[in-house]
Amino acid sequence: MIHNFFFDFDGTVGNTIEGITITLKKTKEVMGYTYDMAEAISLVGTPLIAMGEKLCGPDKAEEFTTSYRREYITWGADKISFFDGIQDLLVMLNEKNLHCAIVTSKMKDSLLNNLTQLNAHRYFDVLVTKESTKIFKPNPDPVEFALKSLHAEKNDAVMIGDTRFDILAGKAAGVKTIGVTWGFDPKHVIEEVKPDYIAETGTELIKI
Repeated sequence: MIHNFFFDFDGTVGNTIEGITITLKKTKEVMGYTYDMAEAISLVGTPLIAMGEKLCGPDKAEEFTTSYRREYITWGADKISFFDGIQDLLVMLNEKNLHCAIVTSKMKDSLLNNLTQLNAHRYFDVLVTKESTKIFKPNPDPVEFALKSLHAEKNDAVMIGDTRFDILAGKAAGVKTIGVTWGFDPKHVIEEVKPDYIAETGTELIKI
């Protein structure tokens, strides 16, 4: 039986897809810059500065980060809810005295705001954010940080996420992995990185 459950946030726990998509569009507008929205969506799960470097080039990465964070407050911050079944799963894990962590590339202040909106702080023992490690998913460091924080062994933990970055980070850290298909990466991309399990609904995730 697994005792430690590590969740990505955007696209896995919190349905922030609409808010992030709108914010990416508004950021492009205010910067007067052109980038491909499909590519932008495919980069969700990496830090904003890395997204900016890919989408706009290294010289525009800081401007992208600043603009995105400003536009998110206006256009995206209030567009959030739990994905179906996720709150039920978190309640179940808490009732069984199992440990839950968020492992995300989001800034801590942004994650805390999201958790406040969902009234979800109480479900998580550990929050791993952009500030927690120097290297981010798909590198294993964030998952290993969660393991150390919970004094957990790798064979007693699972990483749950909606992008290839989550699955690759979990696999590199040596933990079990579950890919979910309701977030940012489509199912075929999740399948390509070969998680231990795939869940297409919250109900399936609870069963797993």
